[in-house]
Amino acid sequence: MTVSPSASESVSIQSTSDANIIRDLAYATWYPTYREILSAEQIDFMLTEIYSLESLQSQMENGQTFLLLTHEGKPAAFSAFSLLDAAQQRYKLNKLYIHPDFQGMGFGRMLLQEVIQRTKSQGGLKLELNVHRQNPAQHFYFKIGFKIIKIIDIPFARFTLNDYIMELNLTDVS
Repeated sequence: MTVSPSASESVSIQSTSDANIIRDLAYATWYPTYREILSAEQIDFMLTEIYSLESLQSQMENGQTFLLLTHEGKPAAFSAFSLLDAAQQRYKLNKLYIHPDFQGMGFGRMLLQEVIQRTKSQGGLKLELNVHRQNPAQHFYFKIGFKIIKIIDIPFARFTLNDYIMELNLTDVS
């Protein structure tokens, strides 16, 4: 697997602090992504908690780097990553979402490759993520080389997140 994004003239990936664009993309992606897995009540709650403008600004100010992928000038996907453990040089992929209109175009892979490239350039050795155990996206992560390292149930207000913690050894990625 290569780690540099294969950007073209029609695709760009850049850091962003525009919480409005991220919020709009999140609202467009969460229902199609999670409606078969989570209740509408839980989706609404999590969108409000994680993707309010105030919450996004706080995440940005507290170390999450948000990347925005645009296609022909239109916001198509976003990701966020942060340093999880400096001593272990472990990073966390906090978010990776592709707008439904742009799925199947390779943008998820491009965006993840950009995160991998950036974390490696900052000295990262491991990249970790959480994925819901029923989320088909886990198969995407397996193809990239992630492995399940833990099964976890995380209390989140009145809900429980039933996740896998997956890890990618960045030294295995060229």
